[in-house]
Amino acid sequence: MKLPIRIRQHKAESDSYAILVYKLRHIGIFRNVTESDYGIDFEIEIVHGDQVTGRYFKAQVKSSENLKIRQKDRIPVVGGIKEGTLYYWTELSYKTHVILYAVDLKTEEIYVSRPIFWQAASLINGDDKTKTIEFLPEIAKTEEQKVREMMPTVFTLTFALSPSLPDLIYSHKTALRYLKLFLGLYVDVFHYDAHVEIHEPDVLKTLLDTCRVLLWDNEFESAGLSETDRKHLYSFDYWVRNSGEWATDEVTNFSAQTPLRVLIPPLIEELKVLRRMVFESKYYWRVKDRPYLRLVYETVLPSDASDETLRKWGYDFDRHQQQVIDFSLFEAVKFSELKEAGIEV
Repeated sequence: MKLPIRIRQHKAESDSYAILVYKLRHIGIFRNVTESDYGIDFEIEIVHGDQVTGRYFKAQVKSSENLKIRQKDRIPVVGGIKEGTLYYWTELSYKTHVILYAVDLKTEEIYVSRPIFWQAASLINGDDKTKTIEFLPEIAKTEEQKVREMMPTVFTLTFALSPSLPDLIYSHKTALRYLKLFLGLYVDVFHYDAHVEIHEPDVLKTLLDTCRVLLWDNEFESAGLSETDRKHLYSFDYWVRNSGEWATDEVTNFSAQTPLRVLIPPLIEELKVLRRMVFESKYYWRVKDRPYLRLVYETVLPSDASDETLRKWGYDFDRHQQQVIDFSLFEAVKFSELKEAGIEV
């Protein structure tokens, strides 16, 4: 008589789950959802100290006994991902982050992806072919073992606590719609009397709220800020208090110079990054949110974030809003073809 034989795939999945839970055990509460697995294996809720935070994310685990790592950039990759799964991950991402893990069963190393939305959206193109996803590069072997073991936890917590996708997209749209006003304010605070209150305090408030989301991972270590300024950089009330006794409940031009000087250049650079990510996922946005795609395309950005360029744009923003090709043509052409044609996107 023969006993049941354990299926190799089931063992691999079980081993990978055990490795992941053990190595990320300090993060929080793991809730297994593999009984109805449509591309998600765990829901993980972050625990801070002894406090259950209510912040959670979805996790998908991929395992292999011979995980492929690209030699040129040391990036682990996993293939065979269906477009339906990619689209499912994008839909889930509007509610919470989806993070993927690759587990090398031979070495028991785990690799982490960034929140998968942008990568998944860029791979969706309607051809129904399976796709390959990438993870963060392999940590150098020269790093101490303790560091190598700690980094998956650090990456996970950083990504899980980053701004949500809806907040990111809302802030991106707001920044594009307010860009003319942001750059106008950038010029004004250095042009008008330093002790006069700024003309449009709501524009500064919007800039601070937008940058709080879009620049969430910027430490501004080289910005020459005091520790107090850096701590309260996104607080409108702080810049009111920083305006001095002559100001009532508004910010003076002199006080506003610091957040404008510090925030506008990295904001421009981040808008360029987001523009490229939206263009790379053009097929997805053309179906999901065409007005967003159009807004990103039709809002031309400064070529660089130097003070000279920003001032020129602040003085004459509308003159720079010219496109190489019409939006309808841009919409119909593949992103790769635009680059091959040398068209700046």
